[in-house]
Amino acid sequence: LDPSVPVALLIGGGDGVGKLEAITKSVSQQLYERLGPNGGQLVVICGKNEALKNKLLSQDWPIPVSVQGFVRNMSEWISASDAVVTKAGPGTIAETCIRGKPILLSSFLPGQEAGNVTFVTNNDAGFFSVRPAQIGQKLASWFQDRDLLDMLSENSRRLGKPNATLEIAKVIGHYALYRDNDMNGVFAKNPFAASRV
Repeated sequence: LDPSVPVALLIGGGDGVGKLEAITKSVSQQLYERLGPNGGQLVVICGKNEALKNKLLSQDWPIPVSVQGFVRNMSEWISASDAVVTKAGPGTIAETCIRGKPILLSSFLPGQEAGNVTFVTNNDAGFFSVRPAQIGQKLASWFQDRDLLDMLSENSRRLGKPNATLEIAKVIGHYALYRDNDMNGVFAKNPFAASRV
């Protein structure tokens, strides 16, 4: 990767699902048309989808595109990017916010992930579209406007909770230590009260 060129990270999850190929084509074309051959670069994480990985590797792209399979250092890839395109999975959104990167959501699982879309868009940390053409246009507009990209990044960073795992462990630990001495039933009514003990 060229550190002087903005990077879009496209993630298809562990199984490399979704419209990853169409999104890669749209984003690469939009970045090329709006910003030229050095206006952006892509990293595409295909997960365990070897067929998709090989298909993407065999294509010629108008801008630099790095195609990866399953990776174990997703946090590093997110850190190296300027924006992330992904489905609305809570783990990826949480990690992306911790890293302060704008999020372009490309799909969600009805019910369990629908609220994640609202969380990102209502807090101006990103955008949602299922249409690859619109995803490409939106990402290109972000890369054209550094002030907008910086604002989205700051909003994303504001949502990040880098100490969430530690806080959860504290609540569980306090509950385990004090549950037998819970004279007033505070923990039974509100286990999160343990964090204030």
